[in-house]
Amino acid sequence: MERLVEAVGDVPNARVVGSAEAVAGALEGVRAQQPRVLILDVQLRDGSGFRLLKRMRAEGVCRPETIIIVTNYPNDDYRNASRDCGVDHFFDKGAEFHKVREVLLRLGEAAA
Repeated sequence: MERLVEAVGDVPNARVVGSAEAVAGALEGVRAQQPRVLILDVQLRDGSGFRLLKRMRAEGVCRPETIIIVTNYPNDDYRNASRDCGVDHFFDKGAEFHKVREVLLRLGEAAA
């Protein structure tokens, strides 16, 4: 979470509005906050970011404009699952985390 707060830090019009370790808490937070951008880890305490996205779709919870998945396990199965769930960006936490900030900066420029 600390890395995410740092990545968002000085990005214009971007802020972290919540965090959750479990699917239920994440679903509740997304429902309450209606974020434009959703950044998820593949692995949550009680499931996965994919499970969260499927529940959001099934329950009619907001559809963020941009969904970003970050993971320490950037294998083809997770990449394919991300694509199947409508994820816009899939990043390896170890090698590509800086790209989260780049995406947020581009989104901020496009919105200005």
